[in-house]
Amino acid sequence: MRFEVIAAFAIGILLPVLETCRRGISHWGVDFTTMFEDYVAGALLLVGGWASYRARHWGGLFLVLAWAYVTGMVGGSFWYQLEDTIRGTASEPNNLLVVIVKFLLWGTSVASLLLSFRSASHARAA
Repeated sequence: MRFEVIAAFAIGILLPVLETCRRGISHWGVDFTTMFEDYVAGALLLVGGWASYRARHWGGLFLVLAWAYVTGMVGGSFWYQLEDTIRGTASEPNNLLVVIVKFLLWGTSVASLLLSFRSASHARAA
């Protein structure tokens, strides 16, 4: 199985789990959008990973879409968290750990987006 497909399953599960562990289930009532976007991202990755694994004709393109969404979402979150950390305005407990995890998620997302795009491009050319 390709890296971007394995990563889609792993991160598709991790995004909502990590966000729920980080903020708590009660955060749904405080900031619905913040929680919901991680669950949507996880669902997109799981559907894209499943469709690619099962070799559905739309799977490769859907996986590109999923990784593009996740890369944009995680990228913005990572860069804002990094900026707050550098400025010394981050008030979150375990901030450095959060920055490291977000960097790893962002790096994996960028790599997976590139790999899924390459796979989808080769599949279309064949």
